[in-house]
Amino acid sequence: MKIVFRKNDQEEITVLQSFDGDERKFIYTDMIKVLIEHGELEAPLVEGDFTEEEIRSINNMVSEINKVTKETLKANAG
Repeated sequence: MKIVFRKNDQEEITVLQSFDGDERKFIYTDMIKVLIEHGELEAPLVEGDFTEEEIRSINNMVSEINKVTKETLKANAG
């Protein structure tokens, strides 16, 4: 699953989830299911006029989610 962030001309941000290009409304429980099943999220897709700081923050958030998920799954397996 890939999380998609879009910013429109009015500076409104929309968050979607994408499964192999099929975009849908973002649902946290879907993200959790993917994390449990696959252990990580794909790199996020950021579209629109985001600042470099916003892009960095989004990428860091997904990286941190992946890191914590891997650590948790490893601890639970062992």
